[in-house]
Formats: sequence, C-alpha cells, structure tokens
Amino acid sequence: MTALRTALSALLALAPLALGSPSRADDGAPLPTVAELTHRLDDLYRSSASHGTMRMEVVTKRYSRSLEMEAWTKGDDLGLVVIRAPAREAGNASLKTEDGLWSYGKRSDRLLRIPPGLLSESWMGSHFTNDDLMRESSYEKDYDTTVARRTEDGRARLVLTMVPKPDTAIVYSRLEYVVDPDTLLPVRLDFFDKKSVVRRMFFEDVGDLGGRKVPKTLRLVPTDAPDEHTIVTYVDMTFDAKVPAGTFTPQGLRRATER
Repeated sequence: MTALRTALSALLALAPLALGSPSRADDGAPLPTVAELTHRLDDLYRSSASHGTMRMEVVTKRYSRSLEMEAWTKGDDLGLVVIRAPAREAGNASLKTEDGLWSYGKRSDRLLRIPPGLLSESWMGSHFTNDDLMRESSYEKDYDTTVARRTEDGRARLVLTMVPKPDTAIVYSRLEYVVDPDTLLPVRLDFFDKKSVVRRMFFEDVGDLGGRKVPKTLRLVPTDAPDEHTIVTYVDMTFDAKVPAGTFTPQGLRRATER
C-alpha cells in the first residue's frame, strides 16, 4: 500500500459512512482521466530516496501507545524505521530489504526476519500489518480503475473504484479512493473484502511536507472496531534525500540506532 510505504518514507472511528451513489452526471467540468488520477496517487509521496521523522499513536481496546520514529527509504524496496521514543523502546527498528522484512530488538541486539506466516501480524503494535509494508503495488499498473462523481456531506468528490487485475496478489477485493476534485488530493481510502468495508484510511491535515502539499496525517480505522485507530503524522520529510550507502544493511541499522 503506497500510503503505508510513505510511513517508511519518513514511512478506517467510524462505522461505514452514509454515502451517496456514484454518478457520472456532468456537472459542467470534464472528469480527470483515470491515468491522471492514478499517476498522481502513485507519486504523491514517492521519491528516489527519503528521510524524515514521524509520530504514531495507536489506540486499541487493550492498550494505547505513542511512538516517535525516524525513517529512511530508497526506491520501493529499501526502508529503515527506528524508534526514538519512548525510551524503553528506543533503538528498536524495522528494516526492509529486497530479501524481506526484518525486526531488530535493541536490547537483545538481534535482527530477525519476519517469516511469511507472520506478515499478517501487526506492525509495531499498530493496525497496519507487516504485509502492508511488504506489498509493492501500483495503482496505475495493478488495478482496473473507473472514476465517477459523488456528493458526500454536501461536498463534491471524485471516487476511484479500483479492482485488482487477475494476475496480481492483492488481499482486498477492491479499493475506493475518495478524492477532492479541486486539489486531486485523497480524502479517504476504503478497503473492501467482497462487499464490506473492512478498514478505512483518512487523509488529513493538508500542508507543506518537504516542499509538497500533501496530507500530513494518516488515520487508519478498522470498521469492526470503530473505537480503535492508528494515526501516523509526518513531522518532517526530505524527498530525494541523500541517504548514506549501507544504510539498509544490518551494520547501517545498528549505526542508526546509536544516534
């Protein structure tokens, strides 16, 4: 999921909303093309390499936690996230390489590969999963997409309905992106399992991030637990950053945890 990989670049409390039915009725302005919209969504946070900091707040029925993190990425395959606070977890990290996803425990000084059977497990105790970090899908290439107009709460929206192509290994039966027609920025992303929305991502706090006008806060809510959420807020970000060679190695990870 591109939005979560953005969490690596630095990187739905609601029941299903009452939505109007999509309509292709002409409101006087032509619809943007599918290619324009999917390309914009793919490239919203993408860069050759990045470095930034972020905060993550997790609220569940059993616990709540807040983390401050620093992260680096390079391309689509390499990522490193290091926890900086709270102190008891500082230095723990996640490393993504071409060979898979790895978890590092500072106290034990052990780097363990996440096996395929655990990819559906929670990432850092959040509502994101390890599998969310590993999947490298492209909205342009991996989905058949249609676009329509919709009115929600009196506001005009564009709705992109994305169905995975038959040869793609994607968990969800379809995605629905709700987009602001003026800025073409995402407002919400609904994840479907057959006909049901199983989680929602809300894109909030639009502002400057590394010279780009983008949503700086992502709020993920599971629809079967509407009182729970995970919120990721980007504090700062440098796109097309100069990331030192060797960052995405066990040695580079350990150097990063010492800062």
